[in-house]
Amino acid sequence: MSTDLSQFQESFFEESAEHLSTIEDGLLQLEQHPEDLDLLNRIFRAAHSIKGNSGMFGFTAVGQFTHKMETLLDQLRNGHLSVTPAIADILLRSTDCLKVLIDAAHGEAAPDAATIAQLEGELAAATGESPKASKHGSPGATTGPSPSSGPAQQQYRITWTPPGWLFQRGLDPLRIIGELEELGTIKSRSLDMSRLPAFSALDPEVCYFSWAGELRTVKQPSVIEAVFDFVREDSILTIEKVEAKGEVEEPSQRSVSTVPSASPSEPGEPKPLGEILVETGVVSRETLDKALAQQKRVGEILIEQHAATPQQISQALQKQQESVATKKPADAASIRVDTAKIDKLINLVGELVITQSMLSSLGTRFDMSHLPVLVERVAQLERNTREIQERVMGIRMLPIGSTFSRFPRLVRDLSGKAGKKIQLLLSGEETELDKTVIESIGDPLTHLVRNSADHGLEPPEERLAAGKPELGTIRMNAFHEGGSICITVEDDGRGLNRDKILAKAIKQGLIADGEKLSDDQINGLIFRPGFSTADTITDVSGRGVGMDVVKKNIEALGGTVSIKTALGKGTTFTLKLPLTLAIIEGMTVRVGRESYIIPLVSILESIQPTASSVKTITGKGEVVEVRGSYRPIVRLSEAFSIQADCQDPTKAILVMLETEQERVAVMVDELLGQQQVVIKSLEKNFRKVDGIAGATILGDGTVSFILDVRGLIELSRHGLSVAA
Repeated sequence: MSTDLSQFQESFFEESAEHLSTIEDGLLQLEQHPEDLDLLNRIFRAAHSIKGNSGMFGFTAVGQFTHKMETLLDQLRNGHLSVTPAIADILLRSTDCLKVLIDAAHGEAAPDAATIAQLEGELAAATGESPKASKHGSPGATTGPSPSSGPAQQQYRITWTPPGWLFQRGLDPLRIIGELEELGTIKSRSLDMSRLPAFSALDPEVCYFSWAGELRTVKQPSVIEAVFDFVREDSILTIEKVEAKGEVEEPSQRSVSTVPSASPSEPGEPKPLGEILVETGVVSRETLDKALAQQKRVGEILIEQHAATPQQISQALQKQQESVATKKPADAASIRVDTAKIDKLINLVGELVITQSMLSSLGTRFDMSHLPVLVERVAQLERNTREIQERVMGIRMLPIGSTFSRFPRLVRDLSGKAGKKIQLLLSGEETELDKTVIESIGDPLTHLVRNSADHGLEPPEERLAAGKPELGTIRMNAFHEGGSICITVEDDGRGLNRDKILAKAIKQGLIADGEKLSDDQINGLIFRPGFSTADTITDVSGRGVGMDVVKKNIEALGGTVSIKTALGKGTTFTLKLPLTLAIIEGMTVRVGRESYIIPLVSILESIQPTASSVKTITGKGEVVEVRGSYRPIVRLSEAFSIQADCQDPTKAILVMLETEQERVAVMVDELLGQQQVVIKSLEKNFRKVDGIAGATILGDGTVSFILDVRGLIELSRHGLSVAA
């Protein structure tokens, strides 16, 4: 019976992504702490896990390339090589290549064979080995010394009795032997089938043999032992160093837990496919041996035997590929959840069931004397529902550290390209944010870090001349503030140059010469599409693409971007984002017979103005004076073409809102109260509506629109309404 492993492949890709992150983060730390053996072991284990798991699923290219990385990592672990910037760079680039190979196994674009071959050559050269012909299409790019010039070879006698469950877990013993062959030369191999039961008792799912062989290699016993990591449980394994004459010199303490010998009634091992082909006359023994020696595939054997033509084999392979593509499931989003969160949710569901049962019991015998009990149990139901809602939302909350983890590598690469010395300091990685928001902020943060590295931080000589340390610093921090999360990207560089920004904006026609702008307005110019103060175009920046993407993406998430800068001291970008995109805290307001929700995060205050504070400016509309500053008034009745109860601002209520450092007064008839609302998208079921961010269903069953503050400001500026 064959085991279908396709259902577990998604888990493999998720785990591989985690292992790749461990490798990359570890290598970046290893550059700073080259003597940290624990760090090296952690990197090695992650690489070895990828190699072992890829072999289980038949991703040969991934396993072969990871093995070459593993060889170099093992020499670093054993002290045969030291961690240098050059070796760290090779391993980091190899990690990038491994990501591509895993993506290719997932069905994405195929990797560049020349790049793989070059890296294989560099890995081989670093370990002092001669690169073999690349199995990806071309030989290694670099030739290392001959085996005779490397470390002295040793001979080991290996005996291995696999556990009986080997086949049941989808493990192939031939892959284990194949990995041993990659370490050196195997001779005097033998297979012990003495425990094979009678034919009637055979079970093809049970492994029932022992293998022995002598391996000649330059590797240490620990490397040989690592080959068996995924089959160690219940195995019997011995690795003994032998002298040239074949006498045992010293046994290696590699014996693992034992497996009992099987009785004749226990099942055994199925015949190999090749033996069956020979017995049935499909191929000759000579042809089979030749094919196995050359590692040929079944299609090649059939062609050589004239059992099939090359065209038939090609058509069959094409159908095979098509069937795989057809059966491949669509990528499904997944999330790992702490079991403690699940346990608490299950307990709450239990309490909810109890409350529901109590209400049902009460309903069968209800009279007015039971009203206080009913009110109490409905309140209990409300508490349970609210807590379940919070717990369910908490399941989607993930630490932002998963997003921050990509930036140490980015800063390392940027510092090398720009010829600058840069350190990255991270804090607040444990701050939790909704999974959807986390997935959306990666690109904006990348642009901000690139901007700080390229525009913000000065070259070492310029920093020294300004009395600063030549090592520039970029700090990233995440923290909660009210009902939002704030992420700051701060550098200690030159700061924003007000005069240079103004000159560039005038040159590009963004503002008129002599126009008076506040500092916030000047800083906001860098978010204009196509705007850049870079004098030269590099592969990092200079084309005016990036900062406008930051603003656009953050606004799409319902967030804001602000800038604080000091010339010669540095710049801080602050992103303010909602914790989740599914539920918001809002203020319900009424205009006429309609109700609307205003996001609480945008509300500053509400006022009822005096007649003297409301002014009308020709061509600009109405404004209200609030503590010496004039703010435009947006009448929701005009924006949405509805009838309001109050037409006089002094009798209505003005809700002061702020977004992107712009303030506006929204005129409503009444404030109905604050509540949490679940956002429903209009675009999925209708279309995009200016001034409306979404909709929600209120407790009485009516639909209420959620206002988009930025959209309202734009509508007011252009004198438009939604109805128009």
